[in-house]
Amino acid sequence: MPLRRSLTVRFSPALIAATLALIATHRAHAKSGIAVGADLDYTSGIGEDDKSGGTGFNVRLGYKLDLSILQLTPEAGGGWHTFSGNAEAKLSQGFVGGRLQFLKIVEPGVYAHIGYGHISSKLGDTRSGTTADAGVSLDLTILPLVDLGLHGGYSGLLKSGDYPAFDSYVVGLHGALIF
Repeated sequence: MPLRRSLTVRFSPALIAATLALIATHRAHAKSGIAVGADLDYTSGIGEDDKSGGTGFNVRLGYKLDLSILQLTPEAGGGWHTFSGNAEAKLSQGFVGGRLQFLKIVEPGVYAHIGYGHISSKLGDTRSGTTADAGVSLDLTILPLVDLGLHGGYSGLLKSGDYPAFDSYVVGLHGALIF
């Protein structure tokens, strides 16, 4: 019994301090509101011989819900990416999905979207179909109004009919304003 009481007395100040810090951080950085975001990406085809590295961007509009230590952002948006290589492919898409982030100030998270897109290339490989993306992110909340971060993940035009999937990976920077 003395050992149990000793551990309780020993860890109580740390537990109280951590609780107060969490509450203070939550109050200082909690903000739900409309989120307007943009991503700048480097992208490259996965297993695509004629489609190599390129650049692109996404724009997003959503509503960031602050749920204590979680932030959920349902969102809709669109994107455009170009690929170098013989095909000189271009992928445009519209999507819906969301983001789930954890903690405050430094916010690790995940994202996923599904949508509809169109890929065209100089080689005549043109088609439209369902798109999907998913990945991980790490954000820094500078003020309750501004989120900046890094992301990386998978993006692609899914297989349909006789057409194989077009797979790519993306890495990039993103930012959002929360109103």
